[in-house]
Amino acid sequence: MQDLRRELTLRLLRTIARWIAPGYEVRAMADLAALRGQLRLTGIFFVTILLPGLLLAWTSLSSIQGEGLAVWDEVKRRGELAIATLSDEADETFLSFETATRQRLESGRSPVDAPAELSPHLLVAFRIDAQGRVAAPFDRRKVPPTQDHTLVLSPEWREALRQEHDDPTAAARLYHDLSLQSRGIRNRGQAAFAEGRALMRAGQGSAAEQVFADVVADYAHVRDLNGFRLGDLARLKRGELLLARDPEIGRGTLEALTDELISARWTIGLGGEAAVAARSLELLEDHAPKDWLASARGRLEEKTRLLFYAGQLQSQLDIVTAGGKALRVAPAEFSYQLIERTLWATTWWGEDFYAFALDADTIVAHIQDVAAQTVRTDPDLAAQVLSPQGAASPDALARRTLAPYLPGWSLLVSPSDPVGLDRAQLRKRAERVIVIVLSLVIIITGALLSVRLVSRQLDVAREKADFAANVSHELRSPITHIRLKGESLQFGLVEDDEDLQEHYDAIVRESERLSRLVDNVLDFASIERGAKRYTLRPADLGDTVRAAVESARYSMETRGMVMELDLPDGMPVVLHDPEAIAQVVQNLISNAAKYGKEGGWIGVRGHVGPEGVSVDISDRGIGIPPEEIEQIFDRFYRSSDPDARRRKGTGIGLTIVKYIMEAHNGSVSVRSTPRQGSTFTIHFPLKPPSPRS
Repeated sequence: MQDLRRELTLRLLRTIARWIAPGYEVRAMADLAALRGQLRLTGIFFVTILLPGLLLAWTSLSSIQGEGLAVWDEVKRRGELAIATLSDEADETFLSFETATRQRLESGRSPVDAPAELSPHLLVAFRIDAQGRVAAPFDRRKVPPTQDHTLVLSPEWREALRQEHDDPTAAARLYHDLSLQSRGIRNRGQAAFAEGRALMRAGQGSAAEQVFADVVADYAHVRDLNGFRLGDLARLKRGELLLARDPEIGRGTLEALTDELISARWTIGLGGEAAVAARSLELLEDHAPKDWLASARGRLEEKTRLLFYAGQLQSQLDIVTAGGKALRVAPAEFSYQLIERTLWATTWWGEDFYAFALDADTIVAHIQDVAAQTVRTDPDLAAQVLSPQGAASPDALARRTLAPYLPGWSLLVSPSDPVGLDRAQLRKRAERVIVIVLSLVIIITGALLSVRLVSRQLDVAREKADFAANVSHELRSPITHIRLKGESLQFGLVEDDEDLQEHYDAIVRESERLSRLVDNVLDFASIERGAKRYTLRPADLGDTVRAAVESARYSMETRGMVMELDLPDGMPVVLHDPEAIAQVVQNLISNAAKYGKEGGWIGVRGHVGPEGVSVDISDRGIGIPPEEIEQIFDRFYRSSDPDARRRKGTGIGLTIVKYIMEAHNGSVSVRSTPRQGSTFTIHFPLKPPSPRS
C-alpha cells in the first residue's frame, strides 16, 4: 500500500512537471520534490476549505434570484410571530390579575382589600352577599335620610351663630338651650356639638372637653346635615384640645381616631370619615412619627380613591350584579363585561359574588405600549389595538381578537411601509452578497493564518531539532576530550610531568564545561515547565560575582583569555540566590569567551548607583548586529551572522540569564558594536524583589 501511494505521488509530480515546465521536467521534478510538504498542505487547503467555500458562495449567489419572492412570506411570518407574542402579553395582563385574585380567595384574604395589588388597572372591587347587597368594602345607602332643616333655620340658631364670633360664651348658652328644646336626635346632637365648639372658642377647654365627651356618648353615629358623624367630629375636637394641653395624650387620641376611621367601613356617597381623618393628620403633622404619617396618608388616599370610584360606578354595578346573578359560573372562573369605558370582571366564591371594575382606557394604553415594544426591533412591522369601530388595514398581516377579555377589540399587525418592502428586497440582496464576500475573506484569512501557524510550528520544530543537535555536539565535545585524556593516562601514554598536569587540567576543565552545560539544560527544562524556583537571601553581591569569576578564570586562562575583574569595595548586600547569579555570570563569561577573539580580553566590572547595583561583562569579540539585539534572549535563537554560527552553542544560555534576572526583580541588557565587542549588564534594584521568586 505504501509503495502504491509512493508510485501514484511520483506520477502526479511528473504530470505537474510536464505541465508547468515542458522540456525541463528533471529540474521541475527536483523543485517539486523539495516542495512536496508545501504542495501537500496546499492540496489539503484547496480540497477541504477553498473549494467548498467557492461552491457555497456560488450556491448562495444563485439563491439570491429567488429572494424577492420570499420577502413578503418572511414579513408575514414575522408578523405572525409578533402578534402571537403580543397576544400572549395581552392575555398575561388579565391572567396575572385572575391568578392574584384566585390566590387571595384561596388564602382567605379578601380581594377587595388593597385592590391595587391585584392589578394596576383596577379601580375598585366589590363583594356582593347572597342577598345582593354590597358587603365590602363600603356600605351602600338604599334610601337617603330625611333632611330636617328646622334647627338650622330657626332664629335662635342664627343668633347663636352670629354671637359665636363676638361672644362665644353667650353662643354656648344659646346652643345649650337649643340642645334641650330641639326635637329629634340629630338636632339635639348638632346643638350639643355646637355648644362644645363655642366653649372651645371661648377658651373654656375643660367644659368643652366634657361637652364633646357627652356628644360621643350620646350621638356617636348620628350624622349632621353634611354627612359627618357627630361622634367623629367631637373626638376630633377633643383630640385637638388634648394636643394643646398634653401633646402625648392628644397625639395618641388623634392617632387612634385616624386608624379607626381609615379601617371603618365607609358609606358610598358620604365622605365625612375621609374629611375627619384628613383633618386629624393635619393636626398630627408636627407630632406623629413621619413613617406613621406617610403610611396613614397612603391608606387614606387609597381608600378615598376607592370611595370615589364606588360612587361613580354605582349604576354600572347594578347592571353587573343583575347579570352575575343570572349567570353563575364555576368558583374563581371569571367573566368579563365592557360597560362604557369600564371593564367589569366578575367571579363567584362560595355564596359571595365579586365584581372588579378595571379601567379599560389604561388597559388599552398598556396593550398599545406592549405592541409598540414588540415590533420596535422590527422596523418592517407596525402593531395597533383596534377598537370595535376601527377599520382594519387591507395590508394587514395578522389579526387576533382580545375576547373574552375585551369584547370587540382586536390586535392588528401590518407592514409599517408596504412600499418600502421593495427597498427591503434590494437591501436583503446586498446583505447576502456582503455576507458571502465576508465569508470568503474569512475563509482565506483563516487559511493564511493556518499556513502561518503551521509554518511557525515548523520553525519551532526546526529550532528544537537544531537545539538537540547543538546540545549533542556540545556534550560530545567535552566527553570526547575527557575520554581521550583519560585513555592517554590509563594506558601510560604520557610520561612527562608537565604533560601529565596538562592532561589533568584538561579533564577538570572539560568536566566543568560539561557540568555547566548539563546545568543549563536542566534549568531550561525547569523553566519551560514553570517549575524553577530560587531561594533569595541577603548576601554580598561582590562575593558572589568574585567567586563566579574565580571559578571561570582558570578555564578562560587555559584558553589564552585575559580576565579582568574590577569590583568596588563595599558592594551592598542584595537579596539574591548566589548559585543562580553565579550561573548568570559564568554564562555571560562563557558567551564572551565563545564569541571573543582567541587570546582576547574579558572584563567584569561592578557599579553602585542610586537606583541599584550593576555588573558589566564585556568582550572585544565579533559583536552583535543591531537588528538582532532584541532577539538574542529568545529561546533557541542563533545569530544569522556566518561568523557567529560557526561557533557552536545551545541557544538557551541568554534565555536562562534573562529568566534568572527577572526572577530577582532585576534586568539584563546589552550594548554592542559589530566587530568591536559587546557588553552585557545585569542590574539589581536595591528594593526587595517581587514574591515571584
